Amino acid sequence: MRRGGRLANLLYPPACLLCHARLDASCLVSAEDAGEASVLCRECVQAAIPNLPPVCSHCGVGLPGAFDAAMVCRACRRASFAFDMARAPWRYVGPIRETVHQFKYYRRWRLGRWLASQMTRTAQDAFPLDEISLVLSVPSFWLKRRLKGFDPSQELGRAVARALKKPYALTLVRRTRWTPTQTRLHGASRFQNVRGAFAAQPAVARQTVVLIDDVLTSGATASACAQALKSAGADRVFVLTAARTPI
Repeated sequence: MRRGGRLANLLYPPACLLCHARLDASCLVSAEDAGEASVLCRECVQAAIPNLPPVCSHCGVGLPGAFDAAMVCRACRRASFAFDMARAPWRYVGPIRETVHQFKYYRRWRLGRWLASQMTRTAQDAFPLDEISLVLSVPSFWLKRRLKGFDPSQELGRAVARALKKPYALTLVRRTRWTPTQTRLHGASRFQNVRGAFAAQPAVARQTVVLIDDVLTSGATASACAQALKSAGADRVFVLTAARTPI
């Protein structure tokens, strides 16, 4: 199968799904050896900014120049987020911003699978996997999902759960009302917009959960969803997103 794939790549050279440049042989081989589909060229990957330490120990936002052993960002010092920890493999800028956009709004499935593979690696490095019992996704409102015909968080959640070999539960948390998009809101209005917007089933009681979404910005949506899970009895909630909006 591997030889057949390499022959197909020679006959029909694959291209980067962002800039459309031809993918060179080293990109294809390294991706194949890692068990991933090769979707981005070396230049696009190098232009992407990993969300590497130093980051806030709670919400995972990058903290340039911070080298304290117990690093907490200003937002986490001011607010009380309901989730226990949030992590993301990338910062939401440059090629990663475009990758998420293409996946969310144009259904570029291969980009979604690539993002999920990066999220899986982050989860393996950051979270206590032996203690995690469920993978859930931040849900969209049913009417919005019906109109759109697609839920990016669910697609990422299924892929991450499969890679981590953890159960994926689709219906244990739901959004109880339509909320305006968070992208048009700022500051405290984001938290007000999603307050009480989620409800969780009793089946999450005593569970340690990984909660999946595409991007973490203010943390308002993830915190509101985590609060619903905690109110239903969940022990801990770890948030995993494809990207983190930088300070």
